[in-house]
Amino acid sequence: MNGDRRLHYEGVLFTLFIGLVLLWALRVAHGWDELRASIIIFVLGGIGVCLAALQVVMDLRTGHGEKQAGGIHMDAPVLQSGSRWGNVEIWAWVLGFYAAIRIIGFPATVPLFVVAYAKTYGGGWLLSCLLAALAWGFVYGVFEHILHVPWPEPFLAGLFFSPA
Repeated sequence: MNGDRRLHYEGVLFTLFIGLVLLWALRVAHGWDELRASIIIFVLGGIGVCLAALQVVMDLRTGHGEKQAGGIHMDAPVLQSGSRWGNVEIWAWVLGFYAAIRIIGFPATVPLFVVAYAKTYGGGWLLSCLLAALAWGFVYGVFEHILHVPWPEPFLAGLFFSPA
């Protein structure tokens, strides 16, 4: 029982440490002059601090060595490989995504890739299109609208829009 109690406090202290590191990162980013450079720190650090605080509260409420009856279980199910190709299939998706980015451009590739991937692995049309719209909205909102990322010119743009 004493070992369970020690592990409980070690988990709480580790979560507090992570939360303090994230708070320190937020404090450092607050002093930066360029808002565009610190926006990702504010977003991810803020989410991380909130999650760390929630975890500490949940750990302290469960008591010493008690098992949580309900709550969130973060164990991923063991996946059985449905394909004999294994890693080749994964690499085909990665290389296909890269090729599509080079051919039609990143903003157009993201929603097409999400729909193709979701439909291939059993998603319905509604879910696939919703995920694609969310992915495109994130890419457009963050990278295009907020950060103004200059994308490389896709190959097809040179074929159809070349100067005369």
